[in-house]
Amino acid sequence: MAIQRRPARSRAGGLLLPLLGAVLALGVLAISKWEGVWVSQRAGWTGFNCLHPMKRHCTHKYRDWGVEMVEHEPNFTAAAGEHGPNRFQMTRSHCAGAACDDDLATCWCPRNTTYGRIPAPIEAPQGSPPVREGRMMGGWCQPNITGWGTVDPDLLFGPEGWCTAQEPKHRCDCYLDGYGGPTCEERYEQFCLNQCNGRGECLHGYCKCDPGWHGIDCAHQSAFADASQPGREAQRPWIAEHVHTPAARDFPPGATRKRPLIFVYELASDYSTLLMQYRQERNGCTSRHYVQGNQTELSSWTFNVEPGFLEALLQSEHRTLDPEEADYFYVPALTSCYIEPVRGVADSVRDFWYGVHEIRVHGVTNILLEASHWIQSHHPYWDRRGGRDHIWLVSHDEASCYVPAAIRSSIILTHWGRMDGPNHTTTTGYWEDEYSTEFHHPHWAPDGFLWKFQGHQCYDPVKDLVVPLMKNPDHFHKSPLLGGTTRNRTILAFHRGLVQMGWPPYSRGIRQRLVNASLEHGWKEKHNILIGEYADIPGDYSELMASSVFCLVVPGHGWSARMDDATLNGCLPVIIMDDVVVSFDSVVDLSAFTVRIAQQDVEKLPEILQAISEERRQEMRAAMARVWNRFTYSSYRPYAKRIRELQQQNAAEREAAGLRPEDPPLSLPATVADLDPSADDAFGTVMAWLYHRIPRTR
Repeated sequence: MAIQRRPARSRAGGLLLPLLGAVLALGVLAISKWEGVWVSQRAGWTGFNCLHPMKRHCTHKYRDWGVEMVEHEPNFTAAAGEHGPNRFQMTRSHCAGAACDDDLATCWCPRNTTYGRIPAPIEAPQGSPPVREGRMMGGWCQPNITGWGTVDPDLLFGPEGWCTAQEPKHRCDCYLDGYGGPTCEERYEQFCLNQCNGRGECLHGYCKCDPGWHGIDCAHQSAFADASQPGREAQRPWIAEHVHTPAARDFPPGATRKRPLIFVYELASDYSTLLMQYRQERNGCTSRHYVQGNQTELSSWTFNVEPGFLEALLQSEHRTLDPEEADYFYVPALTSCYIEPVRGVADSVRDFWYGVHEIRVHGVTNILLEASHWIQSHHPYWDRRGGRDHIWLVSHDEASCYVPAAIRSSIILTHWGRMDGPNHTTTTGYWEDEYSTEFHHPHWAPDGFLWKFQGHQCYDPVKDLVVPLMKNPDHFHKSPLLGGTTRNRTILAFHRGLVQMGWPPYSRGIRQRLVNASLEHGWKEKHNILIGEYADIPGDYSELMASSVFCLVVPGHGWSARMDDATLNGCLPVIIMDDVVVSFDSVVDLSAFTVRIAQQDVEKLPEILQAISEERRQEMRAAMARVWNRFTYSSYRPYAKRIRELQQQNAAEREAAGLRPEDPPLSLPATVADLDPSADDAFGTVMAWLYHRIPRTR
């Protein structure tokens, strides 16, 4: 990593007014620099002084257009509303016979039951806790009298019911972050980015900063901040490992700093922390969370890279709190969070991008567009270089195909390196994500919608980068990269995942063709090629991949996680996606250890793979072993800790099996017994690539 000297600057960067410190000293829930530069909002309240209610009602349907919220009462006879009888096409906040917390649109036992929720009285001070919190009733804890519920009402409201009995016969899921125990009576720490730098209280993704501190993680301080006192991590050892802010140090003149230096925008919370508060699964929108005893559990959310990369950046030596010295500006718009756990829950007055409920990724286009407008109206840095030094991460299935043209000058970090020209159309097959569907509305979309992102490729290899998924280390726990014992790679080719034979658009039809050819020609029996769904190929996923010579990389609803799965387990990737580049294609020489097969040649898979000599396979494995650690975010602090634990576990297993370090491996790549998590991982690779690109942004 290149290092250069930069002159030291104050941590506040000269942006804060003295009056801001006085406002912060009052302990107001939201903080803002006059004219709205710094904005942070707690769910349920809005306005510059956070005195105006912003309710998110529990409802069974979305509004069609506009910003006015209508509170729809549950409709038991037509449970799914205008979307038909499919319960998965409704909002998940359809409370039936339950109380609604309309700050977060969560369902609770009704107040007339023993464990029902009784909210704070309307005259209570802002932020007052409920009179009685009660027990929550999530989507799988609804009475079956409604048309969408699955639970016998007597198990909820009867003498031994969830809402009535101290020891209920039926248990409901404690799905909200920070809740656990048999009846959700236990309280754990909740997830916040950088755990609020130890300088604020974490409230379901929102940092209520201490007086004098502010920002998405309370890392910025005013002249009124008292930095002499230790942060909350001094009394809460379980958050100490997640509090790390090198950028908050005072750097002496001429200090050596790691470049690139990146300033993380403090966006209006609409695009960031408000979405994190609106999540209704502890595993969604988070890369980690706390469980019993405030132990850390790593999330398995598919789009972990969105919160995880952001937290890694906030905790990195590449972060600067002074925009004037920044090489780049990172925009923390949480678009996958919006799509996955947030949008499906409920409606909200504030989330105006709900206006088009049919195509959820159109909401992402609006979020990115509005966030760029916000930046340009509150900061001078976009106009300084036309946005070329700004970074956006978009991580959903076909992102960045629907990224608005207005921010295309920026660097886009994405998973989907689709290269087939500016006139691309959706290939997902999933109706809510078919971004190329046009629509018009006389008021909200008089000119249609597609003009917002038409005219450019999904991916520009000159300025954009396809980044690996942020895989929880447990996902590849038996990999020789983490010290796992090498296995005889007896499986010629492997792919386990959804196939959806009855859904032709899925996977461009590739997975379906592979399964059909395998069954018709006996690939399993003749070649030991394993292709199918989870029920067809039982066993530990990491062990299976570590026992395979080749692993297939084919699309799903768009991008494929299989490139990273294969590489992290030492399995040679076989890429079957026309006009699509995969992770780090422009950084690493992938041709040295991958195989590309045209989609038209899918049925020739056995012949193509068998034609690759053992000598060539060994060369490919050796090439992969030189770079495979770049596909894991091992330097991310929670991952680094888990990787060290897995290394110890795998070492103990090797010792118990009587294996010695000098013993030859059963296959290549050989076991890596002492991988340094901080060395040359995906995050460091992205930083090195950005450093190389600095001159091109000027």
